[in-house]
Amino acid sequence: MLVAGIARNLIQAKRSFGKKKFIKKTGVKTFVKYVNQSHVLPTRFVVSEFDFTEVKDESFKTQETREALRKSIRDKFTEAYRNPKQGEKSGHTKFFFTRLRF
Repeated sequence: MLVAGIARNLIQAKRSFGKKKFIKKTGVKTFVKYVNQSHVLPTRFVVSEFDFTEVKDESFKTQETREALRKSIRDKFTEAYRNPKQGEKSGHTKFFFTRLRF
């Protein structure tokens, strides 16, 4: 099972941040890896906002293609975090960018 997620917690943007600091602090560090299905904890949360149609098994063959895949996923996550969609479904990905508390 392919798993993509956020590797580092995000810092909440403040009003006092300038444009450069905002871009630096709101960057998302991602990970992409294959995990055994028995190690995944099923939850009721589902995120269907992101389109991962370009992810294939061939993208895990070499280090360069893995890095390119991770960067493309990072760009999607960063764009979704910096520019959230407005409307009735805007809160569906809000939990995705918050830290898990156990």
